[in-house]
Amino acid sequence: MKIAVIGAGLSGLAAAWLLGRKHAVTLFERQARPGFTAAAVAVPGRGAAGNAVRVDVPLRVFYPGYYPTLSRLYQALGVPSEPVSYATSFAGADGRLYFRYRNLRWGDRSVSVLAPQDLLLGAVAWRIVGALLRFHREALPALARGELAGLGIGDHVAARGYSKDFVDGLLLPAISTVCTCTLAQARGFPAEVIVDYLARGVSRQSVHRALHGADDVQRRLLAGIADLRCNAALTRIVRVPDGGVQLLMADGRSEHFDRVVLATQANQARQLLADASEDEASVLDAFHYTPVRVITHGDAALMPARRRDWSPVNLCSVPASDGPEATIWVNAVQPVLQGAPDVFQTVNPLREPRADKVLGQAQFERPVVDARSQQALAQLQGLHAEQGRQVWFCGAYAQAGIPLLESAVRSAHAVAARLGAALVD
Repeated sequence: MKIAVIGAGLSGLAAAWLLGRKHAVTLFERQARPGFTAAAVAVPGRGAAGNAVRVDVPLRVFYPGYYPTLSRLYQALGVPSEPVSYATSFAGADGRLYFRYRNLRWGDRSVSVLAPQDLLLGAVAWRIVGALLRFHREALPALARGELAGLGIGDHVAARGYSKDFVDGLLLPAISTVCTCTLAQARGFPAEVIVDYLARGVSRQSVHRALHGADDVQRRLLAGIADLRCNAALTRIVRVPDGGVQLLMADGRSEHFDRVVLATQANQARQLLADASEDEASVLDAFHYTPVRVITHGDAALMPARRRDWSPVNLCSVPASDGPEATIWVNAVQPVLQGAPDVFQTVNPLREPRADKVLGQAQFERPVVDARSQQALAQLQGLHAEQGRQVWFCGAYAQAGIPLLESAVRSAHAVAARLGAALVD
C-alpha cells in the first residue's frame, strides 16, 4: 500500500520505519528537519575532534523495564545505550535542600539510597523517608487488588492520610517532573498509572540514554525511510469516496494515499482531519495538552547554591507556583560533557537564567492524563479495530501509561501491526 505518515517526531519516525519494510511510505514533516531532534542545541564540549556536542532538547532517558517497546526498537536499530544517574535533589523557595536521594549502581541494577549526610537535612527528610517506605509497601498491593481504579493519585494519598511533607514535598513534585505537568494535573493523575510506573522497577533499574543521543536514533530510523518531505505545509486530510485519502497542501497541490497515519498531537490531528466522524472528533477532543518550556543554559544560579549539593536532577518548589522548576545538570548525564563548561537544562523555569548564558530554548506541549483521556484510549482502540479504516492515529497520547518515549513507540507499533508490519524479534 501507499501510506503517508504525518509528523516526524519519534512516533512518526518509528511508524514510517516499521511500515516502510512492507509498504511504500512517505513521511511528512512541517518543520525544516524531523521534529524528534529539531530543538537540539550545540554546546562547547569534547565531541569528535574537539567539536561541539549536541544536547537533546528535552533530554531523553529511559528505564528498560518501563520502556520495553522502545528498548526492542533500539535493539533492532542497533542503537547503543549507557546507564546514567538521575539522582534528584529537592529544594524549597530559599534554595535549601530538604531531601535528596542518590543512585547506587551495579551493572544494570540501581537502587535509590540516602547517604548519611542526606539524613542530616532535618526532620522533613526523615518523615519523607518513612512515608515513602509506607507508600511502596501499601501502593503495589492496592494496585494488584484493583483498589486504585478510578482514583487520582491525590485522592488516594489523601484517603490514606499521607503527610503534607511527603505529598507536597516529594510525590507531587516528582510526578509533575516526570510527567511534565502542573501540580494540579499531577494530583489528578490516575493512581493506577503512577503506581504501575513504580511497579515496573523504576526504583531498582538504572536510567539509560542512547549513547550518541537522539541524532543517532533518528539517523538510523531515517536510513529505512525512502521518502522524507520536510517543510510540508499540509492543510487538510480528506477521505475520498472511491477509497483512499487525499492530502491537501497549502500551495494547492494534493496527493492521494491508500492509508494515512497521523503521528501528531491529538489536537493537531483534529485540525487536519477535515471529515472527522463524530466518534473520531469525540476521541481526539478528549486529549488535552499543557505547555512546557525548556531552556538550555550555563547559569549556575538556577542550581543549588552549594556545588556539593548539586545532583543530576534538581527540583525547586515555590509556594503558589504551578509546579516545580526542574534543572538538569547535563554534564552529569552526558559523559562527553564531563570536564567541559557546565551546561544545564531547566524545564518550566520559575527563575530566568541570565540572557548571556542562554544556549537555546524551546516550547512544547505534553498530553494531560486524566480520567477522560483514559476513557478515550479505549475508544481509540475501538476506532482502530474498524474494518476498512483508512486513517490511523499514533503518538505519546495514544497508549496507556505516562506519555513518554515508550507510549510514542508503542502506539506506532500498534498501528504498524494492524497494517501488517509488526516489529519481529
